[in-house]
Amino acid sequence: MTGHIPGVHRKGCPFEVRRFKPGEGPSLDAMYRSFHPKGKFQGMPPAEDKACRAWIKRLLEEGNNVLAWQGDGVIGHGVLLPDFTKKDAEYLIFVSRGSRGLGIGTALTRAALDEAGNLGLKTIWLTVDAYNFRAIRLYRKFAFQFSDAYRSASERMMVLELCPRQAGSTP
Repeated sequence: MTGHIPGVHRKGCPFEVRRFKPGEGPSLDAMYRSFHPKGKFQGMPPAEDKACRAWIKRLLEEGNNVLAWQGDGVIGHGVLLPDFTKKDAEYLIFVSRGSRGLGIGTALTRAALDEAGNLGLKTIWLTVDAYNFRAIRLYRKFAFQFSDAYRSASERMMVLELCPRQAGSTP
């Protein structure tokens, strides 16, 4: 991902997606302070403030982070947690409650997948609540497929195998 990606969401308001920059941590922290529901899926984002700040710090240190901004506030966060020895990454995405269903998740996922291609990753994987049909629809839009490598009554794993033509040319 180079620079930033401007967009207009489904309600007509402008937003942009760009890589996280040093100094933007307080804006990201503000998004997670008001995030709802906290801890619903796999305990993320953590409900307790101190644990949430430590979790955000870990994501910023270990991941490749993209943020969705509306005005001066963060409304979404996507992060790739790469394992370069396997050439894969786990993908996490969080969109603030008032910004869900507006195309923010699509823009964040597109930027994260572009970043994955730039990093030379071959596989992106994630786990999703089996009943989070909105998220599943989003991931299927980008050709993520369900995997039998991990499955429980409440969670499913989805995997995307990247090929050279996919980097930068996702929906």
